[in-house]
Amino acid sequence: MENLILSINCVVPIFLTICVGMVVRRSGLVSRDTFQSLTRLCFHALLPAMMFNNVYSSGLDETGSPGWMVFLVAGLLVWFALSWTVCTRVVEDRRRRGAYIQNMYRSNIAVIGVSLAQSMLDAAGVAMMTMAVAVLVPIYNVLAVIALESCRGEKIRGRELVKDILKNPLILATLLGLCFLTLEVPLPACVRETVGNLGKAGSVLTLVALGGSFRFDGVRENCRRIGECAFLRLVFTPAVALGAALALGFRHNALGVVLICTATPMAATSYPMAVACDSDHQLTGQIVVTSSLLCCLTVFLWIFFLKQAGVL
Repeated sequence: MENLILSINCVVPIFLTICVGMVVRRSGLVSRDTFQSLTRLCFHALLPAMMFNNVYSSGLDETGSPGWMVFLVAGLLVWFALSWTVCTRVVEDRRRRGAYIQNMYRSNIAVIGVSLAQSMLDAAGVAMMTMAVAVLVPIYNVLAVIALESCRGEKIRGRELVKDILKNPLILATLLGLCFLTLEVPLPACVRETVGNLGKAGSVLTLVALGGSFRFDGVRENCRRIGECAFLRLVFTPAVALGAALALGFRHNALGVVLICTATPMAATSYPMAVACDSDHQLTGQIVVTSSLLCCLTVFLWIFFLKQAGVL
């Protein structure tokens, strides 16, 4: 019963916060443009504050052995290669192929992942999750550009790719936090409290904005494809990753980070990239919406199962 309650407490607050955004949008209190502006505010200011605070407030020694990070990076690259190979052979439509590939490997660790880590992991685990975001998000972006540009037959522009990665505010904030932490730069208590409050606001408002941006247009015609992608994203991928992680001896915080990085829904940033690269952005957006809702159930079941097994 204790594990059941703990699992519920980890997932339900995220689900209810997303629902608040949906209710607010449906009520007409906030326009669609306002939600889009709120998303930009969170991405460029509030979430970076949270990333900086998570790194600065937790020592590097709390992240433990780097084995879990090596596992995540190696697993991501292998999974991308397998997804590319399978989707190239199975999915004939190039535009749709990009949506499938992104769905297979690209999870929403910067928004839902960090919020989930704050609910289910201790301070050391949150620090590990922050480091995972700093390392994996750039790789996500690189692989997304490679996949989407190749699917439409375009060449990869390396200089522009590097420039986009270096301009990512989440990455910059994490690197800044690492610099402050490594150089032991002291911050006044009032500044640390302000940054912490901004980070908390970003965690909540991003979920509200995610709920407010949900659209269900055209879901019926892509129902089968959406169901396939949701299963692959929320059930099959984490099952493979967790099986490998358990076999290698990962437990508790390390296993929790692996769970979050593989069982969270398709990243919301996949949609604008699909639009920019002439991929099937309608299907991509529908996968983001559906997987974000269904993950509240699947992540709950994963947490409960791992807690009952005594490994999380």
